[in-house]
Amino acid sequence: MKPIKLGMIGSGHVSSRYFEQVAKLENVEFVATCARHLEHAEQKAAAYGVPRWYDDYHVMLEKEELDAVVVTTPHSAHAEPVMAALEHGLHVMNEKPMATSFDDCKRMVTLAEQKGAIFMSLPFDLHPILLAAAEYVNEQYIGKITGAEAQLSLPGPWRDNWYYNKTVAHGGAVLDCLVYPVSRLVALLGPAVSVMAEVGTLIPKRIVGDGKKVNSDVDDNVTVIVRFAGGQHAVIRTLWGMSFKQNHTLIYGRSGTIALNDSGYPLVIHSPKQALPDAEPVSWRGLPDCYVPRQAIASFQAKDAMTYFTDCIRSGKQPVQSGRQQLHVHEIMFGAYRSAESGRRYDLSTTFTPWDKLDAAIFDTRSDYI
Repeated sequence: MKPIKLGMIGSGHVSSRYFEQVAKLENVEFVATCARHLEHAEQKAAAYGVPRWYDDYHVMLEKEELDAVVVTTPHSAHAEPVMAALEHGLHVMNEKPMATSFDDCKRMVTLAEQKGAIFMSLPFDLHPILLAAAEYVNEQYIGKITGAEAQLSLPGPWRDNWYYNKTVAHGGAVLDCLVYPVSRLVALLGPAVSVMAEVGTLIPKRIVGDGKKVNSDVDDNVTVIVRFAGGQHAVIRTLWGMSFKQNHTLIYGRSGTIALNDSGYPLVIHSPKQALPDAEPVSWRGLPDCYVPRQAIASFQAKDAMTYFTDCIRSGKQPVQSGRQQLHVHEIMFGAYRSAESGRRYDLSTTFTPWDKLDAAIFDTRSDYI
């Protein structure tokens, strides 16, 4: 296989996971790092055996013979390096959120399409648990879809740097955490049509890390109602105020429920009318007729983000979670801000073709008695 040469733009904590993922791959290597401070780029390069480092990504893009870049800068610094890399005809994997404005998100997706570049915008949801869950989003097991809920809540980022500074982060829990449950729901249910939201700062005076006092001006308390074309509501929650981490997704049907990462189980199907073959019967939330489909989960190959990204580069195929899909995810988030500011429903303008298209009838709760 032809080697894939990568550049890393950003040298923070999150970049380490991608260096570690690439270290396990054959014929894939990071050949350069870039950070605003040259010493940080050099330190990261030394830690992972990368031969060259820069403090200007424009220079790196000109000098290096790259196939792709990975962007892990702070949120507000995603857009310009992504656009610069795309302009150079490079493939791009961009950390979440895609950008801190919806206009910048649209610019990225449009330019990637014009250039024919692989553009992978995180979160990366194609893990065996979600892939297995998608197999049960059908009327046989859960009946007509009636609603959903999802949450990613936690005490709050433990670091006291830019996360709590709105001039740097350009947003708090919405851009940093809400993106995950929104992305999962959209991956499983397809495009939505509107958003209503409450977004606010609940804890402006925080104690973080080892007891440091921080004045926070970012949003940390978010509740969103996403409406789908059939009239179903999904309630999505993110709170930086919990004593523990909560990160689950539930899809409700008239006859059953799908629960991801809830009550200690990776995936549970509550299916009173249809037993799941080759699945482990369990009691979930005290309910009978619940099953953990471990064989179905194991049937899907586990891939990390860099394995999947480089597979896309080699095949020339866009990620299953396409740029248009993730643009829809981001419009939901920016729509939540708009709704909270105006007190009105925000109608979504984007859509996408789902990777696992559902039978439209599963959203039809009005044509017959159910």
